[in-house]
Amino acid sequence: MGQAVNFLGALRATTLGILGDKGPAMPAILGVIVYCFFYPLPYLPQTVRDVPVAVVDEDASELSRSLARNLDATRDVRVVGVTRTVDEALPLMYAGRIGGIVTIPGNFNRDVIAGTATGITVMGNGGLMVLDGSLMGKAAEVTAATVASDLAANRAREGVPAAAIAQAARANPLFVKQPLFNVVQGYESYVVAASMSLLVMQLLTIAISMAVGTWCEKGAWPIAPRGRLGPTAFAGMVAGFALFVLLGALFWIGFVFWYHDLPRALNLGGAIAFALLYSVTVAAFAITLGAWMAERERPLQFVAAASIPLLFMSGFALPPETFSAPIHLLSLPFPTTPGIRGFIALNQMGARLDEIEPEILHLAVLCVLFLATAWFASSWRVSRARSSAQDSSSLQPDARR
Repeated sequence: MGQAVNFLGALRATTLGILGDKGPAMPAILGVIVYCFFYPLPYLPQTVRDVPVAVVDEDASELSRSLARNLDATRDVRVVGVTRTVDEALPLMYAGRIGGIVTIPGNFNRDVIAGTATGITVMGNGGLMVLDGSLMGKAAEVTAATVASDLAANRAREGVPAAAIAQAARANPLFVKQPLFNVVQGYESYVVAASMSLLVMQLLTIAISMAVGTWCEKGAWPIAPRGRLGPTAFAGMVAGFALFVLLGALFWIGFVFWYHDLPRALNLGGAIAFALLYSVTVAAFAITLGAWMAERERPLQFVAAASIPLLFMSGFALPPETFSAPIHLLSLPFPTTPGIRGFIALNQMGARLDEIEPEILHLAVLCVLFLATAWFASSWRVSRARSSAQDSSSLQPDARR
């Protein structure tokens, strides 16, 4: 029958359940390390370059043609064509051949010379936020530089002193854009920092649920050799699995962000404390998933399908208010929803723990709920394994006959 397993015994059995099986060990150890080098590769260029755009020149003046040439001369934008109407440019957008449309309205030159309010229109993809932001910013910058001389000439004709015109040209901008943590406004700082908690949860959920699923398939739980799961053994199991999650999170916070020179360590103590709560929550979530599915490979399919939606539903790319109520409610049960926002606020923006109380409370509620579901699901699977073992032994013929 075996002896009852205490906390340390369960912790050891849980650790061996991952390290002693190459299936869970691959994502838990190798995956966490390899991802730190390969995941950021597509984002290493950081800033947007050569965004293909179409210019709709409804004015057909020398000033509008100069604006199109100046826009094409920048390293951020590449003008692939000039049309007279928006309808001619839209098929290029739909086909994915361009990333935006810059429309110069009719009478643009006349309005600039006359000092009448005017402007250009920029249309973006809508699904590529960094690209759209770069295009709009560069279009505004080039437009201001292109019309500056004409505006200055117009003010001179109105009798404005040259000193006043020069002072106005050197005046500070009315709007200053100050990024909170993505100071270089690049892809790597934007995506990799936000994806850290999702990657850790994804890899460790696969590893933990695979280990638990293996125990379910075999009908033998090393933390419950007598067919009963005690509270101390359950606590040891949760602690053992949570340790892997914590080490993965600390590896990214302490090494990966430094290695890739990403914004980091602005509130290191707060990030570590938050990681402790996050680790227990993810471990309990993974145990629940593994015990519920009770198969070694099936949780991998679930995690693979849910990873990308969870990244966007967390609200780091778009405010949660932009989601419909059902989608917002669907995101609430996953630890990544408060986890991504909490880690960004602490590690990248230097927030205090009291400033992320909603995320901490959200994560704490999930932690309690998943610990409860993990306990009941694990106890039920252990009980079923014991019943199956008893039925099997009762069906075996008596060897003495």
